[in-house]
Amino acid sequence: MPTYEYECEACGKGFEIEQRITEDRLKKCPKCGKLKLKRLVGTGNFILKGGGW
Repeated sequence: MPTYEYECEACGKGFEIEQRITEDRLKKCPKCGKLKLKRLVGTGNFILKGGGW
C-alpha cells in the first residue's frame, strides 16, 4: 500500500498516511479541520535484494 504525504495550506501541518490507490485523496486537515490539504509529490522507494549491490 503506498504512503502519501499531505500538507495543510492553512496551518502548515504535514503528515504521511498509507492509502489504497483507489481511495479518494484526503481533504480535511486532522489538526485544524480546514479543507486545505495538498498531497505532495514524493519520491518512490525500493529494496534491492540479491548479490552484486
